[in-house]
Amino acid sequence: MTEVNPSIEEAMVRFPTGELSLKQVEAIFNVLPYDIDFIDADDRFTWFSNQSKREHPRSTSQLQETVRQLHPGPTADRAQAVIDAFKKGDKQHVEIPLNLNGKLVDINYYAVRDKQGNYLGTIEYTGTVNHIKTLLDQGAWEQDATTGASKNQGIPTEAKAVKKEDTVSGASHKDQKPDSEKKNDATTGPSRLSMKDDRWIP
Repeated sequence: MTEVNPSIEEAMVRFPTGELSLKQVEAIFNVLPYDIDFIDADDRFTWFSNQSKREHPRSTSQLQETVRQLHPGPTADRAQAVIDAFKKGDKQHVEIPLNLNGKLVDINYYAVRDKQGNYLGTIEYTGTVNHIKTLLDQGAWEQDATTGASKNQGIPTEAKAVKKEDTVSGASHKDQKPDSEKKNDATTGPSRLSMKDDRWIP
């Protein structure tokens, strides 16, 4: 991609919580570990963050494309359904978790509104969460915040094993996952067009 510098390089953007230069704003967007795309109120793709590695590559040639042009296949229906729900005021946020080629991908859509609640567009951000799962598997959040001691310290191995099973039936909780926790196929994704509690449901 041809490098394009900000058109007003020394401009300052003043927010209620402080100010940033235009260069700083651009640098912040570029360093965030998520793909960020913006769809305006007319359902046109008008901006994307320019990280060196993105889960969903974008190019400036795609700018001004419609939602359906930007998203391939059945994904277009899902994206359009989310935006339609935002415009109606039925939703403010929708999250779509996917297992994509071994990557745990988390896609979030947020409705962007002004102070009066008028719809301005949709932010879509996409990131992988494999590292978070690894930290969970390693017990990163099981430590006591004040002492640093693991909550499982001092618990016999046998007791730890019992905790993972139903004390009545002996069945592992992992064997009783509800249908809503089943993995989503990367090609079909979560359910076609149904939404519940800000998530796609199977």
